[in-house]
Amino acid sequence: MVIKQLNLGFLSKKIGIDNFNRLKNAYSEISLDGYFNDNISDKELAGILFENVISDDFFEKKQNLSEFYFALPEITQKKINNDLNVNSGNEIKWDEKTSTYFIEKLGINEKFRWRKEKNSNNTNIGYSYFEKPNLKFKKLKDYQSGVFFKVENYLLNTPFSRCIVQMPTGSGKTRTAMEVVCSIMNQTGKDVLWLANTEELCDQAFNSFTEVWHFLRQREGAGINHMKLKSINDINKNIPTFHVASLQSLSSLESDKKLTNFGIIPTNIELLVVDEAHISIAPTYKIAISNIIQQGTKLLGLTATPGRQLRKNSGNDENQELSDFYFNKRFEIETGNELPIEFLRTRGILSNAMFISVEGSNLENTMSKKEIDSFRLNGNLPKNILDLLTNDNKRTSIIFDQLVQLLDKGKKIIFFGTSIAHSEMIATLLTIKGFNAAHIDGNTGKFRSKIIENFKNGEIQILCNFGVLSTGFDDPKIDVVFMARKTNSIVLYSQIIGRGLRGPVIGGTDTCEIYTVFDNLLDLPSNNDIYSYFEEYFVNTND
Repeated sequence: MVIKQLNLGFLSKKIGIDNFNRLKNAYSEISLDGYFNDNISDKELAGILFENVISDDFFEKKQNLSEFYFALPEITQKKINNDLNVNSGNEIKWDEKTSTYFIEKLGINEKFRWRKEKNSNNTNIGYSYFEKPNLKFKKLKDYQSGVFFKVENYLLNTPFSRCIVQMPTGSGKTRTAMEVVCSIMNQTGKDVLWLANTEELCDQAFNSFTEVWHFLRQREGAGINHMKLKSINDINKNIPTFHVASLQSLSSLESDKKLTNFGIIPTNIELLVVDEAHISIAPTYKIAISNIIQQGTKLLGLTATPGRQLRKNSGNDENQELSDFYFNKRFEIETGNELPIEFLRTRGILSNAMFISVEGSNLENTMSKKEIDSFRLNGNLPKNILDLLTNDNKRTSIIFDQLVQLLDKGKKIIFFGTSIAHSEMIATLLTIKGFNAAHIDGNTGKFRSKIIENFKNGEIQILCNFGVLSTGFDDPKIDVVFMARKTNSIVLYSQIIGRGLRGPVIGGTDTCEIYTVFDNLLDLPSNNDIYSYFEEYFVNTND
């Protein structure tokens, strides 16, 4: 494998000397426990980290390709020159032929393969058009139908209406909301705009609309995923259209102008849906949302936990601000005397969650009282404390040991690291151990979707990340959610553990293990507590 031939200076420059030293120290600590039989060289260690953390578009930049070439031994350079019919690394172009050669002959990772841009014939271009068919219905589950009918009635019959739908992660809030969306489009003939804050959530919404509208359409209609479709030429603007866009793309005072650029007529938006509604009151998002709905557009927020904070602080209460923004109107599933989580668990909608604590670091004497108070208030740890956790070899060794035991049992794991560097390190150490492990983050590039696909189909056993998979990612067959990320956000924590709570009735597992690393900071609440924590802020619409 050519990666083993690269000089250490090149590798250290590309992966960062701090990242390399962190990995080497952790590797040495874990080796003391007998986990690694062979003491691999620094160069090989750095090479494995390189393949795990470097973006898949690395070789598409000519300077990177050239530097890679000149970091190889001279004999390998000559072989490349001869095989590719070039005189030096400066003449090499990254194309299909070159990438195939690098992968098949030199042994670099498949993720670096050159790919053609998607053409207009690709089915996932972000636009769907539907002709008017015979009416067909696809029924919701009973508990979803109860929410649907109440929300539909409220939105269709209440001018300037705003409300939140609260349903636990895994109970089908996107599917339920999409029936509301289709009803609005069918009955009003107007557009619906769906906003989310990640690419995965936008894709999830677009795919859900495509499926549901196929069954419920009563007229011509269209769906546009503006995260994928950049050109809006030749699109029929005279039919009701479902638009999906990112909150970030509209987060400014010029949201109307940006809507026009998307081909959206602001006055034709009947309903605005905000996924993960708790982020609605972030200042820039709140301005954009307010601008869009000011002429009468109705507002629907979706969330599993309608609040932003674990504790109320003195002064401005963001939880109350969020509730007020949605007119203190909440709809939820009717569960009688049962707690919502228990209601869904006993019916096989949600899996039986087992909470297991993992020993972490003792930071009691490391953090100042001011830092501890700040964390308890807003959930943000200082960078120096995150660095301490990331670099704590004993902590890493404990996490690694627990993961190895789980992987040896065949468990399918999604891992949330303490930081991006920590996630990269864990994935690399597990790769060295021989497991099919992968890391993704916001810079993973175009291969990110392929890594997720490989995880879902079982080619990858553990998928490591820091923050990109907390929302918009569904794989019902996850056995373990492993939480090494530190947070005091009740919303984020519930989103993360929700990745593994799909029950057997919807194709998931009967039991999911939730491992949480405790670092002597703050006990996190149980899942039922998370769900009901913000209940006091909303009018109970089930009465």
